[in-house]
Amino acid sequence: MSVSTGTGPAAPAVASPSAAGSLRRQCLFAVTILLVEDSRTASEAIRLYAAESGARVRRADSLTAASRHLAIYRPNVVIVDLGLPDGDGIDLIRHLASAPTPLTSIVAISGHERATWQAEAMAAGAAGCLEKPIPSLRVFQELVLAVLPDAESRRRPDERELLLAGRATVRAALEEDLLRARGLLADALPAGDADTVAYCAQFLQSVGEMLGDLDLATAARGAGTPVGAGLLTRMVEARLDRRPGRHVA
Repeated sequence: MSVSTGTGPAAPAVASPSAAGSLRRQCLFAVTILLVEDSRTASEAIRLYAAESGARVRRADSLTAASRHLAIYRPNVVIVDLGLPDGDGIDLIRHLASAPTPLTSIVAISGHERATWQAEAMAAGAAGCLEKPIPSLRVFQELVLAVLPDAESRRRPDERELLLAGRATVRAALEEDLLRARGLLADALPAGDADTVAYCAQFLQSVGEMLGDLDLATAARGAGTPVGAGLLTRMVEARLDRRPGRHVA
């Protein structure tokens, strides 16, 4: 992968999120974030957290798209999902951390249990890790503050919790994710494409966990058999049928 990273500060020591202090509006003012994430649902949640904090987000939904962004743009923070449609996010983290002018404020994110991937992500060069669904705005802010080289110079926020807003936008993002998964499954199941089915299962498990849809997440975990994959497909269809304004004859 050919990625230009520009110039930047030397790598900081990995900070603990608890060292970043408490949260406030605009505590990440002017911070730029590249989010490498294939799920619109997860991306929209992170975008809303970032907007509440004053940060600006660009999104890439694949390694290829991330490479195009990074050829012309050097963000303050890169958040990399580990399960991407065209490769492993660990490879991107390793590339960014080992470049001649490395990007050091890298955050790994995954919907899988952190214990199964955190050590590999940190060894590859991540400065912090987030597990989806991100439990609160506080967790997001403190983690991003902790990986920024100038974290200690930022003013500390007042102690308070803020609600995740923009429900209509999140619904639109969920619909896009479900339509994408339905299309992939429709092609993969008749062809016996186990790799694409496994990718869709991981993708939908992450979406379900992000939104608290435990039935969808559980079905995705059991999609390794033809019966399980069929059940997952029917659950996707059922959720699309429940869209506002959708009329089923």
